Amino acid sequence: VKMAFKSIDPQVIANFLARSSSLQHIDLGDATVTDDAVCYHIGQSCPALKTLSLRASPHITDIGLEDVAQCHRLERLDLSHCLLVTDEGILALANSLPLLQLLAVSHCPTITEEGISAIAKGCKKLLFLDMSYCHLITDRGLTAVLKSCRVLRYLDVTGLNNLSTAELRRASRQVRMVKGLPWKEIVAADLMSTVQFPEIDAETMLR
Repeated sequence: VKMAFKSIDPQVIANFLARSSSLQHIDLGDATVTDDAVCYHIGQSCPALKTLSLRASPHITDIGLEDVAQCHRLERLDLSHCLLVTDEGILALANSLPLLQLLAVSHCPTITEEGISAIAKGCKKLLFLDMSYCHLITDRGLTAVLKSCRVLRYLDVTGLNNLSTAELRRASRQVRMVKGLPWKEIVAADLMSTVQFPEIDAETMLR
């Protein structure tokens, strides 16, 4: 089951989550009302959660990610365009989500190689990693990913201008699909499109 919330009041979302412990997929992508309080209820109420999109949630901070980290079965997580997320929140995820397979942190401007290195060490089952436009990531972060994520199949390094040609070439040899190479371009698979589930109108259910 997929729950999609876009413009519902955060307290309504929280109340619903408190009664929905069996949820496996939640899409809060582009729901600008989502904040750390919602993340708290996700962490407390959704132990079976496998897929979570928090894409473009401007109010989510590292405090919220520490609560999301309580969802130890999480396999797919989209944090793209979450501008307040830093390495501290990423470290919390890395230490708690060993089953994580897909992670998107595109356009998270304060994430550095510290956070990415922690993910590489803690999430060795990672298949999909989008760290595009995280401008602070350097060769050190990419090296950690290539060393620890041995089953990685897709990597997006678009806009990472601090990576050397040598490391990018190493990535192109080791990872099946690499987007953002200066000499090569491919089409990325959408993170959430990898999961098939029925749509449910959350607003209707909550009436």
